[in-house]
Amino acid sequence: MKKILFLLAFVGLTIGAMAQQKVVKDEVKVKKTTTPGQKVHNVFSKHKHYSGTKTKHVVKVDKSATVTKP
Repeated sequence: MKKILFLLAFVGLTIGAMAQQKVVKDEVKVKKTTTPGQKVHNVFSKHKHYSGTKTKHVVKVDKSATVTKP
């Protein structure tokens, strides 16, 4: 009987600890920034100046997850 109660308490604490973790989502956003003239320049030029993309690293934190202090 004591083993069953200990097991239930352990499982309950484990689930409670996992419920309080915040969800973090990493993203890399890529945006095209070249104009049609720059694209034509890259095709015909030996010196390609315009890469045409702008990258941004975004970290999103889920605000719906609540953390309570005991």
